[in-house]
Amino acid sequence: MSLRRKLLYGKPKAPILPVAEHHQIRDFSIQIGAATLHGWLALPRGEIAGAILYFNGRRESPTTIFRFLGVMKHQAVAVFNYRGLGPSSGEPSEKTLVSDGLHVLDWLSAETQLPLSSIVIVGRSLGSGIAVQVCAMRETAGLILISPFDSLLNVIRQRLGFFPNFLLQDKFNSAQFIQQVSCRILSITGSCDTTIPTELTDALFQRWDGELTEHEVLQGRHRGLLRHPCVENAVALFLDRLIDEQSVARNPQKVAP
Repeated sequence: MSLRRKLLYGKPKAPILPVAEHHQIRDFSIQIGAATLHGWLALPRGEIAGAILYFNGRRESPTTIFRFLGVMKHQAVAVFNYRGLGPSSGEPSEKTLVSDGLHVLDWLSAETQLPLSSIVIVGRSLGSGIAVQVCAMRETAGLILISPFDSLLNVIRQRLGFFPNFLLQDKFNSAQFIQQVSCRILSITGSCDTTIPTELTDALFQRWDGELTEHEVLQGRHRGLLRHPCVENAVALFLDRLIDEQSVARNPQKVAP
C-alpha cells in the first residue's frame, strides 16, 4: 500500500461486538479475486423486514453502526473491513472499494434473500463517498449519509488550504455521482463539525433534486456524532418510514400512516 493511501485510510479501530437482544452476530468472509474481505453480519432472531449495509469512516471500526441495533430489530446489518485494512487483504483504492461495496451488497441480498429494494445503504464520513457511488449503480431502498461531503479534495483543502489535485489518488467526488442516485436520502450532520463542515454537505446536495431528509445535530462534532440519541431517533424514523412504504407496496389495500 502506498504511503499516501496509508495516510488516507488509516488503521481501523478494533471491532466491538455487543450482546444484542434482537440479533445474532456472526463473522463472514468474501473472496473477491485475490483479496479476502472480512466482516460481520447481525441477523434478526425473528422476521427480517430489510437489511442495511454500512460503510464506515476513516479509522472507525466497521461495527460502530451496531450501537443502533436496538432500533433495527427486524433489519439484518452487514459491516466489513475495507480491503487492506484489519483482517481484510488486498490493496485499497477508490475503484476497488466501490467494486467491493457492490460485491458485498449483492452478497447481502443473496444471503438474506431480500431484493435490493429492501436494502438501505449507510455511509459515514469517508464511507459516504463509497455509499454514494454504490447507490448510483444500484437501486436500493434508501441511503443514509452521515457527515457526507461533495468531494474528498474539498475536505482536505478546507483543512490545509491549497492542496494540488494530482497529489490525491482517490478523490471520491460524490457531487459527480449523487445525480445518479434515485432513492430517498437521510443526511445527518453536526453543526460544529470542523472535519467536514456542513457547507460541504450543502454543496453535495445542490447537485441533487431527489427527496431529502436533513437532520442537523446542534453542537454536534465529527467525532462522537453517532453517540447523540437524536441521531439514533432520526435513523429509526427513516427506516420505519421505508418499511411502512414497502409494506403498502406489497399490499396496496393498506394505507400508509
